[in-house]
Amino acid sequence: MKKALYYTGLGLSISVLSIGLLWSLGLWYYQPISLVPAILLLAAWGAWYFKQKKYPGHILLWLWGLLLLNIITCKLIPGPQPEQWQTPWARNPEFYFSDDGHLLTISNIRDFEYRSETDYTPRYRTETYDLRTITGADFAACHWDGMETVCHTMMSFNFADGRHLVVSAETRLPVGEEQSAIGGLYKRYGLLYLFGTEEDIYGLRTNYRHEDLMLMPLKATPEKAREMLLNFVALQQEAAAHHTAYNTVADNCSTGVIKTFRSVAPNMPWYYNFLPVHNGDIARVLFEHGAVQTRPGESFDAFRKRCYLGYDPAPNTAPGYSEAIRTKINTK
Repeated sequence: MKKALYYTGLGLSISVLSIGLLWSLGLWYYQPISLVPAILLLAAWGAWYFKQKKYPGHILLWLWGLLLLNIITCKLIPGPQPEQWQTPWARNPEFYFSDDGHLLTISNIRDFEYRSETDYTPRYRTETYDLRTITGADFAACHWDGMETVCHTMMSFNFADGRHLVVSAETRLPVGEEQSAIGGLYKRYGLLYLFGTEEDIYGLRTNYRHEDLMLMPLKATPEKAREMLLNFVALQQEAAAHHTAYNTVADNCSTGVIKTFRSVAPNMPWYYNFLPVHNGDIARVLFEHGAVQTRPGESFDAFRKRCYLGYDPAPNTAPGYSEAIRTKINTK
């Protein structure tokens, strides 16, 4: 029995170590500076070997030490601070509160005018919102290329005067970089909580990329919606101040979203914190925990179908885009 446990533990240890060392190869490739401490450790190992004429302890301990060193090195590498970000993510939104905290002014709200996905005129707006007039919030999930297990997640915050403010946590690419899921593990990209208009953020996806976007109204009181919006403001302020790096697994488009949903679905089990890894399930989880506005007896499939916006719901993303997409949902 002891021997079986020993070999089981050894096999598990080697498996985890192998995955870790494979990750280390990516670290050395995407962040060459990380090779320096690794080379120093291997040099120490070699010096010991040639001096003692024998292996310096169990080889597995040295490999675990190498992996630990790589993890520490990755932690110490700062987030990207390029000379220039690519145009869609060039500006940080900035926030200003009134003395009483009720008015929030946001500058650099993205409102691009598109002619195609890659042909657009950059535009930014400055808007002041009375946080006492928030009426609710919507969750948006965007799928592409037929993928169901992975999506991009966004939020809309709705105000009594008819305005809608979108928050979208996005991969912030430096000029010259192309996004990849592997590169996203190694601090190559920044993380930007983008604040924008629905005509820009949603319209880009429905009218020009022709992606599958669902807009799902949440059961969020005005107080909860305000709390969620302020949480995103804080997340962006932190990301800007600390040059937060995007991480495909640990800090992606859904990490902040999951944190905010605790206020509308407090009974979600702890393991739903791992949903950023397979975020295509977030909509189903919200449905199952009663966090979205449904019709009596409506199934999840029917709800999801009703919330699907389709392509070109408002041609040319006219000023009536927000009204058009909500009319489409409410009249199905």
